[in-house]
Amino acid sequence: MAFMFKVSSILILVFSFLLSGVADASENPLHPTLSADGWEEIVFEDKRPNNYTVCGLGCIQIKTNSSVSMIAKPVAINLSRYPVLNWEWKIESMVTPSDLSVKGKDDRAVAVYVTFPYNPDTASLFEKLMRPLLEVLRGSDTPNRGISYVWTALGTPGEIIESPYFGEANVMIVTRNDTDAIKNWVKERVDIVADHERAFGFTPTVAAHILISSDSDDTGTKNQVSVKGLRFTKD
Repeated sequence: MAFMFKVSSILILVFSFLLSGVADASENPLHPTLSADGWEEIVFEDKRPNNYTVCGLGCIQIKTNSSVSMIAKPVAINLSRYPVLNWEWKIESMVTPSDLSVKGKDDRAVAVYVTFPYNPDTASLFEKLMRPLLEVLRGSDTPNRGISYVWTALGTPGEIIESPYFGEANVMIVTRNDTDAIKNWVKERVDIVADHERAFGFTPTVAAHILISSDSDDTGTKNQVSVKGLRFTKD
């Protein structure tokens, strides 16, 4: 039995604690259907944003052209009941090789992110020291860590790569690479709890937000990608 996440309160600041130079998205309004479903776009200073639209019920299409941005929404999922995330995605062009571990060379065709709320019982000393400042700057609901599942050119499926910007706070898991077929829908099933344990060494209890992005600004390329059927399930 699947638990389809529902729209909650308006997402004010999601995941932006991991990002610098967040810009005003008012000049790049999100498709009204996505806004109505609780998605909000996060764009970046001096970066061209992607174009997000709908491609059917529960289907999001992204056109990226030397651009980068992400869309996000809150989910508040009890991971002890629904530890698995499912979706399908498709890319229209071959992924341009880039190195996810290097700043300024970390483009990827598409990524699906899951964030986790702050937990003082599992936080590092540094995270505890930084938490008051983060809450002042970003709000008390600011998530603490994140996992992104990426379709990239390089890397072995299942490989964990620390973010070149934020280190252990955000890890990327290579899910697809340039050996996978383009222009075809590909189904994914990931165990969020198991991946979190592998990446961070402890068991998460709640998923706070989900995000989708495409990144082509470093390679100066373009692509069209689609993501559909995002849902949390028991198994």
